[in-house]
Amino acid sequence: MKTRGRKGELRDEICVLIAESGASWAECAAWLSTQARDVRVVIQRPDEHTSTFQSRLQEQLRRSGDVGTAVFVASSSAEKLVPRSSLLRAVLGALPGVRRVVLCPGSDPEAPAARELAGLSLTLRELRGGGGVTFSLEGPRGEPLRGLARLAIDAAA
Repeated sequence: MKTRGRKGELRDEICVLIAESGASWAECAAWLSTQARDVRVVIQRPDEHTSTFQSRLQEQLRRSGDVGTAVFVASSSAEKLVPRSSLLRAVLGALPGVRRVVLCPGSDPEAPAARELAGLSLTLRELRGGGGVTFSLEGPRGEPLRGLARLAIDAAA
C-alpha cells in the first residue's frame, strides 16, 4: 500500500477499510494504522443485508472527506460476486477522489473469495479506465499474495 512518506513518516491521507461480515480485518487495520494517520473502518454487521450495508457505507464515505485509499477485505467465502461488485461500484461512486483501491482476500490466495476479487479487480480497472486510480490485490500487510497474479490472468480468460 506504500503510503509512507520520507524516512518512515506517516502520510496525511485518509484511508478507509471496508470489511465484509466474517472477514478477518483486524490485522489489516493494524498494519494500515502504521501507514496512514487517518484510518477509518466500516464493518458489515453479521445480520446486515448487503443493500443495507451499502447504504450505510455510502453515507459514511460521503462524510469522510477526501479518501486517498480504499481497502476492501472480503470474507473467505465465494459466491458473493454480484454483491461484492455492487458494493465496490458504490464505493467508487461515493469516493470520486480515491487514488488507490486494494482488494484483500486475507492472507490466503487460495481462499474461495480470491478468484472473485481477481476478476473484480480487472472489471473495476476497465470501468474506471486510466482515470488515475490503481487497483491491486494484496494481503493484510500490503504484501503481494503468491498466486493472485495467476488468478487475475485466469479470471480474464
